[in-house]
Formats: sequence, C-alpha cells, structure tokens
Amino acid sequence: MAEDWRVTVMLEEDDGRRARLLALLHAHEVDGEARHRLGERIAVSVSGDHLLLYADTESAAREAEQVVSDILSADGLKADFRLDRWHHGEEVWEDAGIPVPSTAEERQTEHEKLEEQEAADSRATGVAEWELRIEFASHRDSVEFARRLKEQGFTHVVRRSLFLLVGTLNRDEADTVAGQLQRELPPDATIHVEPGSGLSWERRSNRVFAVMGGLAS
Repeated sequence: MAEDWRVTVMLEEDDGRRARLLALLHAHEVDGEARHRLGERIAVSVSGDHLLLYADTESAAREAEQVVSDILSADGLKADFRLDRWHHGEEVWEDAGIPVPSTAEERQTEHEKLEEQEAADSRATGVAEWELRIEFASHRDSVEFARRLKEQGFTHVVRRSLFLLVGTLNRDEADTVAGQLQRELPPDATIHVEPGSGLSWERRSNRVFAVMGGLAS
C-alpha cells in the first residue's frame, strides 16, 4: 500500500534551514540507481518544525533519508531522523521497529485499541468521532424519524432539513447502529457511515457550522 512509511527530518535550530532544505530537495537530482531505490515519488510535507517524507516501501524511505542526509551534509546542515510505519488497525504512526500485526488476533487487538481511543476522544471532547448521515426524500420523513430515534433513546441526534446526523463513539458503534436503522428507514432514504463532521454533540464548542459529508461533492 502506498505511503506506508514516513521519515521525519528534525533540523537543528531552524532559522530558515527548513526552507533551504526544501529548495535543495526541489533542485536535487539523483542518479539512476538511487532513483530505482527511491521508487516513483517521495511525497514531502511540513509539520511545524519538521519535514516529513512519505514513501511506499521501507527501502525507499531509508534511501530518502540517506539522500536528504547527503544533501544536508553537502550544505553544512545537520538533522535528526526518525523512521515510522503506518499501522492500519490502530491508525497511528509507530516506530519502524514495532512490528505490524501479522495474525488475526494481533490485528483484532490493534483494532480494539483504536475503537477504545475513539470512544475516549468522543467522551472527552463531546464531539462524535463517527456519525451516521441519513438523507430523506421528504421533510416530513426526517422529522418523523428524528422523533422516533429520540423515543428509542438516541440522544446524539441533530436534524437539518432532509438530513439527520446521529453521533456515535467510534466506527464499530456507527456500523452497528447503521445496520439497525437501515431496517427501519423509509424505502427512499439513504444512510452513510462517516467520520465525525465536528458537530459538538454536547454543545461544548463555539462551532456554528458543521459540514455534512458528501454535500459538496
């Protein structure tokens, strides 16, 4: 899978050195052998004081680190490097030395850690990490279904015209609730499971607008 590896470049005493390094990388050309090891492309981004290099393989990531190190040395600059790998089950960057789960049990454990973290974040912030976006064909249907949900004990429900947003603690809960509600929806209604839109379900935020996913596409 592309861009599973990340090199973090931490420049010493950054007073324009990051911009200088970006310019050097833009102008730099590598030889054929190095280009082969680097792969098709290394994505570069900036995060605070750090430069981030993304690669699709470990060998390309390590080669990118070496190329950047050589460029820095030639220009009299120094930096520290860190290599991380993306863990899909937990959805976090981990040190490259931490193995990616290889068994079903290990993957399930990592997935459960993600779900627990999402639930904890939802409770701490009052913002649902995941939500259901339900679209109805008529205003009457949306009003009626919102009433039914509240009667059933759903407290994190917001209605906007033909849409209902139902907040959930994490992805697993969103999938479970979606399966339950799908059987109750009118035939022409649709339901989507999406990452949280940022709507403050507990009204702890001053946010006024929540962009409902899919409406701008």
